[in-house]
Amino acid sequence: MENNLLEGLLDLEEEFYKEGYDLGATDGAQAGYTEGSVFAVEKGFEKFLEIGRLYGKALVWSQKQAKLDSSNTRVPSQISQLPSETDENFLEPSVCKEMASVPRSSRLAKNVDTLLELVDPASLPMQNTEEAVIDVDERQKGALIKAKLIQRALGEREDPGDIHPNAKDLPPQKSSGDGTGSIEDISSLKLRQ
Repeated sequence: MENNLLEGLLDLEEEFYKEGYDLGATDGAQAGYTEGSVFAVEKGFEKFLEIGRLYGKALVWSQKQAKLDSSNTRVPSQISQLPSETDENFLEPSVCKEMASVPRSSRLAKNVDTLLELVDPASLPMQNTEEAVIDVDERQKGALIKAKLIQRALGEREDPGDIHPNAKDLPPQKSSGDGTGSIEDISSLKLRQ
């Protein structure tokens, strides 16, 4: 009889273990799905916020170029491509007059156009597929590089918080030399004698 009693106790422990495991697995699956959904929304928002910031910069740089180019002569086909007052991307003329002009450069214009293509909200994929996520990530990386190139070409200050919102807490980096960060900046090298 003692043998049957002990077997019942061992079976009882196994039953409670299995019941607890099944309840934990069910609760974990539900909580994991909820937490994963919230995490996905947060990360998606961060990515598209950054892309929106870059898109805004690209629109301003494009507007500066349009202001510069409209004062010069343009080919008629290019004039039709300039933003009009009915275009929602067009800034008010008073705002444009206050903007500093940009130097004329075909490379700069090409970089601004490329940046606009990379961060154009109408062309960004909104599907939740692996290919779409990879495409958005690659476009964001390329847009960050183009934005840095344009900032350097225009002589604008590179604020780390301006490019990435989480970089605001980083201490500013000391830069030796003329501060351009270009490969030609040799002022920080020591002379050999």
